[in-house]
Amino acid sequence: MQDYIKHPLEKPFVRVPDQYKRPQGEMEGMTSYKKEYTEKYQEPARAIRHDGQRQAQGKFEGEPTYKTDYRKWDMSGRVGPYVSQDAWQPPTNRFEGESTMHHDFIKHDARRRAMIKPPQAAQMSDSPFNDKTGYRDAFIKHPLEPKYVHPKEQYKGPAAPFEAMTTFKRDYKGNPGEITRSFKPDNQAFSSGKPLEDVTTNRNDYRKWPMERPYVHAHEQYKRPDGNMEMTTTHNATYRELPIERTLAHRPSSANKARNAPFDGSTSYANDFKKWEMSKNKPMMRDEYHPNNAPFEGLSTQKAHYIPHELQPNRSFKPDNTAFQSGTKFEDGTMYRTDFTPKHVDICPVLGIEKGQSQFQFVQTDQRGHKLYQPVFESVEPLNGFQSPNRMQMTAA
Repeated sequence: MQDYIKHPLEKPFVRVPDQYKRPQGEMEGMTSYKKEYTEKYQEPARAIRHDGQRQAQGKFEGEPTYKTDYRKWDMSGRVGPYVSQDAWQPPTNRFEGESTMHHDFIKHDARRRAMIKPPQAAQMSDSPFNDKTGYRDAFIKHPLEPKYVHPKEQYKGPAAPFEAMTTFKRDYKGNPGEITRSFKPDNQAFSSGKPLEDVTTNRNDYRKWPMERPYVHAHEQYKRPDGNMEMTTTHNATYRELPIERTLAHRPSSANKARNAPFDGSTSYANDFKKWEMSKNKPMMRDEYHPNNAPFEGLSTQKAHYIPHELQPNRSFKPDNTAFQSGTKFEDGTMYRTDFTPKHVDICPVLGIEKGQSQFQFVQTDQRGHKLYQPVFESVEPLNGFQSPNRMQMTAA
């Protein structure tokens, strides 16, 4: 508190609202709800009485956990809360209850705007219609030449016969192979003449052990306490029953006064509404207009002013189908054909290891994961009067 310096506080700016001015005239309180609403009488809702919460009979005997575990502290030497002298205090002025809408909004008398729509009357002119145009004055009619019709080229079929040989038929010869053997089992069931053995592992190895019944705790029987239960409550001891009087209906004092004045039944509806006479006569069609069935023999404006002109077709800029031909020989030499040197590429013998047709054997795998193979050499000795199957294939080839 010694280091605290108290500074003067300025009151915040509060805008003074404009005083409400009642508009001139009386407000018309008639609404569509009052005009169209039909009042209906209904019985008042009946009160529903609930049974209330069911409580167990008997007095609770015991000590709750709150009283057992709670430790009551001594609060006699406690100092009250510290409150600053400059704390906020509620205002003493009366709350007006006006919103920002009432403060800032100024109601103006909005008059209805005048209609800007032009009148529907058409503007007529007494002078004749001038139908001369620049096209009619400056156009010069020229004779047109007949349209050139481009002759269509006739189809010429090739002179050589069609050869049905394809690259697939020429290069593919087919690979001879054996027919895949079926692994489907026969449709014959396995049968045996021996009797079925019903000996199982459970029957051979299972040993029946004696079972003991589980322990069941026996609860103590209820013992009624000695003495009688005191049913006296604070309500029964202190409540004093008073006689109940019936509520009487009180009518206002103005209801007992005599009403000798005549009843004024004039309303705005009865004064302003004008009742029209309604007649139920059916509408009759007037036979005044009769359309003319004679054909029109006059000349229309389109036939009188329209001058037909011959159309000149636009010139086609489409190129002709004649290709540019040259008598020189086509030069097909490329850098690939000039610089490329064909070399013979041998097939890697390792590709036939999985099929069992290679003469290499797997040795080991190096640190980079590459598999190393080495060739397998076999010594073949010819037999008298017998040839190996490989040699027979070579001689047959």
